[in-house]
This record gives sequence, C-alpha cells and structure tokens, in this order.
Amino acid sequence: MKNSIRVSILVPIYNVEKFIGKCLDSIFSQTYTNVNFVFADDCSTDNSLMVLQSKLAEYSISSERYTIIRHSENKGIAQTRIDLLAEADGDYVQFIDSDDWIENNMIEAMVEATDNGNIDIVGCDFFWEYANGRTKANYDNFAGTCFDNMIKTINFQITPVLWKLLVKKSLYSNFKIDSTINVGEDYIISIKLFFYANSFKHVEQHLYHYVQLNKSRLSSQIKRGIKDHIKAVMEVESFFKNQNINNEAIIEQLMLRKFNIRSNFLNNRFLDYDEYNNCFPETKGIWRIINYTKREKFKYWLADHKLFFLIKLMQK
Repeated sequence: MKNSIRVSILVPIYNVEKFIGKCLDSIFSQTYTNVNFVFADDCSTDNSLMVLQSKLAEYSISSERYTIIRHSENKGIAQTRIDLLAEADGDYVQFIDSDDWIENNMIEAMVEATDNGNIDIVGCDFFWEYANGRTKANYDNFAGTCFDNMIKTINFQITPVLWKLLVKKSLYSNFKIDSTINVGEDYIISIKLFFYANSFKHVEQHLYHYVQLNKSRLSSQIKRGIKDHIKAVMEVESFFKNQNINNEAIIEQLMLRKFNIRSNFLNNRFLDYDEYNNCFPETKGIWRIINYTKREKFKYWLADHKLFFLIKLMQK
C-alpha cells in the first residue's frame, strides 16, 4: 500500500506513567510509517514525560517526527485536544488516549479504508480492557452514511469517542471545540464530524484497546460529570437549531438522550429530586416508550407524580 497519506497521531497526556509505556510501544510499532506524533502534557505531576522521552529514544524517533506540547497549568482535555489539532499537519488525524493501546496494524488498516484519501471518516471496533484482566469485544453498529451515524451517536447507539475514528483533518475546520466542556467533549465533536463529513467506512476489526479502570468516584464528582453531559447535549441541540435542522429522528434521539441524563438523578447511588425535576422537564413521560422493566417504569411514574418517598423505599 502506498504511504502517500500522512497521518498525525495525537496523544493527550495526564498522569499516566503506569500506562503510557504500553501505549507508546503500540504507536511506535505501527506497520504504516507515514505518521508523525503530537503529544500534549496537561501539566502532569508524575513521570509521564520521562517515560515519553525514554520511549522516543528507545525507538529512535527523530525530532522531525514528533512535537511535545507542555502546559504550564492543567487546562483539561478539551483544550488539550484543541492544542493537539493546532500542531497536526497530517492529511488525517487519529487521537489515541495515553492509557490505551492499539494493534500494530491499526493505522495501516484505517488508511487503506480511506480509498486513497477519498473517505472522510474511517471507524473501527475496539476492546474493553478491564483492571481485572478481562477483555470484552465491542461491536459498534455503524451505519453506511454519515448522517445515520450522527443520529446513532446522539443517544449512544454508537460509542461517541474520537479514538476509534480516523478523521480527515480538514473536517475540524468547520467548527470550534468548546474548551469548557471536559466530560462529553468527544460526544459533541463526534456528532459535528459526522454532520460535516460526506463519506464513511467501517473497518470491521478490533484495532483499539480501551482501558476501563475501576476508579471509584465521589458523588460530587459524578454530579459534575452529569452537569457536563447536560451542557454537551444542550450544545448539540443548539448546534442543530443553528443549522436549521428539524429532523424527527434527531429530535427523538435528543429527547431520549436528555431523559437518560435526567434519570441519573434517581440513581441508587444518590437521589436528588430537585435536580431530577429541574433537569430537562420536557422529557416527562418519555420513559413510557423506552424498553424498561415494569419496576423501572413504576419508579419513573412515581417520580412524575412526585412520590419520591416511595422511590426511596424501593431502593432500600
């Protein structure tokens, strides 16, 4: 296969010294060689950069093939993605999270699927890698068109992540990334990329290994994450309105996504009835069309009738 298509591999780094070595081994061992690397360290407090420098020397990666961005303060993943894209000079860009790893033929397989640069976005399947050593294969039900993939992404019928997508870099010039949304930024970006793209190809191979760490989080941290997801879906809704898009499938998927976010406030881990009432109240009753169990539907019926004390009894 010709190596005429240049790929920029973009790697955000933050406190990953235990994992980044395996990631770097995988990207420096790619069978496709017309690649360069852009790394952005978001003010790590561990030895992540030392591991990076050691691996660059181990694989004899010349200075012309890589760029390292160093943040003097922690800016978050969204701004880090912005900075990585600004330094990328490839025809296509591929994000790789620094605690994950990829198959050594991933870039070659993805580039081959671009049909000599005529395909805007190429997607692949991936593995979930768990802390207990278990691996689970994920099969995303990609559609044939970018528009259908965009609709499927809205309510997570397709996993909304950037690292499984090889994307023509020019697509990113169609919009700006919101640097204030650091949970759900992949969601917004994926939807916008599919909106502006004209062509898509699915490589039916598991080429990416996503490390799912079993990190316990405080309820306050979970709530902050939910708040970012609320901002993300509102950003997507605003985007469609600004584009004068009034599509029934989009509206339905947005409503389902909103309700999925809202339902977090009735989670067993923490109950917040005020938040539930105030979060996307326009989705009231939409649980009726979702394939929930009778018990779940009864819970949401109680919530609609503000019988929260009964929900609390159910969850004891």
